[in-house]
Amino acid sequence: MIRSLLLALALLFSTGPLGASPFGASVSEYTGTPEIVDGELRALLVELRFQGEADGMTDIELPDHWAGSERLYENIEDLSVENGSFAPVASPALRTIRHRPGAVLIVRYRVVGRSGADPGPGFEKAHPIIRPGWLYILGEGAFVMPAGRDDNPAAFRWAAEPEGWTFASDLDGVATSELTVSGVASSILIGGTDLRVTGREAGGQPVRVVLRGEWGFADDAFADALARVIAAENAYFNDEAIPYFVPLIPLTGGETGAISLGGTGRTGGFALASTTNQSLGDFLRLLAHEYGHRWFGGSLGPVAENGALEYWFTEGFDDFVAGQALVQSGVWTAEDYIARLNEVLLRYASSSAHGMSNTELAAAFWDNPDAQQHIYDRGHLFALVVDWSGVGEGGDVRRILRRMVREPQAFGADKTQAERFVESAAMEAFSLEEMLAGEPLELPLELFFLCGSLSWTEQPVYASGYSAETRGDGLLYFASVVEGSPAWGAGLRPNMRYIRRESFRPGDSSVPIVMRVADEVGERVLRWLPEGDETVRYLRLNYTPAPDEAEREACRARLAGETVSP
Repeated sequence: MIRSLLLALALLFSTGPLGASPFGASVSEYTGTPEIVDGELRALLVELRFQGEADGMTDIELPDHWAGSERLYENIEDLSVENGSFAPVASPALRTIRHRPGAVLIVRYRVVGRSGADPGPGFEKAHPIIRPGWLYILGEGAFVMPAGRDDNPAAFRWAAEPEGWTFASDLDGVATSELTVSGVASSILIGGTDLRVTGREAGGQPVRVVLRGEWGFADDAFADALARVIAAENAYFNDEAIPYFVPLIPLTGGETGAISLGGTGRTGGFALASTTNQSLGDFLRLLAHEYGHRWFGGSLGPVAENGALEYWFTEGFDDFVAGQALVQSGVWTAEDYIARLNEVLLRYASSSAHGMSNTELAAAFWDNPDAQQHIYDRGHLFALVVDWSGVGEGGDVRRILRRMVREPQAFGADKTQAERFVESAAMEAFSLEEMLAGEPLELPLELFFLCGSLSWTEQPVYASGYSAETRGDGLLYFASVVEGSPAWGAGLRPNMRYIRRESFRPGDSSVPIVMRVADEVGERVLRWLPEGDETVRYLRLNYTPAPDEAEREACRARLAGETVSP
């Protein structure tokens, strides 16, 4: 064991003659090696090699704050520098190195984890997860950066992979000409003794999926479906393929009914973390949206200084395109698309943020979950209206987006993505100002004439009927139950202990809540419809599968964005 550790350290720190980097003097070269002691992972050893400033004084920036977490520099231990020395500490997140003018500096340190338990819902993603048998690290919490060199070229490599371990990153195989220092900082590293790596291709480019944990679907099914979705989105925008990397780690809590699914966009992929009670469809819907950010908020043009003001486009239209791509890829059926659309229609109509203006939604975005969701849903439904109207250059949304990809020079360099789309689509025809003011969207009732009919319906508002709290023993209890509510009628009472949800659909009162609870009598399963006293009126698409195969295919084509009008 000691010999293995010494070998790993030797590989990490033997970088060859000073100044002999194969990447050139201007490149910031990162090397990572796992520190394994007695078969257990203790830390990630990182070496950063780069050329210092000509004046002999070079600043380096340590991780500080990101994604709501602070003092990320506490993840860094044993910081040292070769061919220079640190000046007295002025800030824990900024260190100055004194050295010979233009010297090659070699900064070394250990990245350590701060938690002694596997991550669960609500974990702070900015902090490295380093467990005895695996690691999961987002670059913002781990990489030291030469100050002022965000856009300079960079390189990353794993120095050693101990026997029985697998390590992977979205940085693997990325050419130095395509990688920057900021790209390293926005990367994802994953490793462990139980990783499963599955590869596919989309448009001739690799799609890599790395999973750990047990899920309700096969690894191959995940990789196959993801590659199809990526290919469909590339075709949607008529854009070239790029490599893509998706790691997925399990979060604790799913066994008791906790539900958590989220992730973070990376330099060349998307980092996923989820409780294991999520379906393959849930992951694919999220990944279709996130891959869409390659264009929305990405290559379609500049974004507004206050990006939230244009989330109706960069997020809402992304949701719209993701749905069409999922159908086009064959991952979603017509029934899948319509079920998801009806969820959006109900959520849009029943949202507490329904009448807020776009400016108000943007201002409340980070503090009000309803406002956050509503700006997505409003943009999604607005995209349907735009797509149906078929005016402007090219007609439907897809043709306009393709033009934005194909002819970026046709727009003013300072025009944002949303402004470019508005210009191309003659947006005044769609009552843009009314939408931004918070006026209710009016969807044409014939919008999905090939699949069924949109009609108005009503149902009780969603009301769970209870509140819950975590108490001193760390368990969740029902703090209050509304007397006379369906939850009360089902037998739910204050001070019962929550065990897990068997099923429910947040926001939809037509789907029963099925809950396992316990009290002094024992465990039991309760079931009730979460119906409130008031009602919500909303549009619903009633799907009527046609008996003729050609007509069913016409419906599928409509949902995939292949047809625009009768």
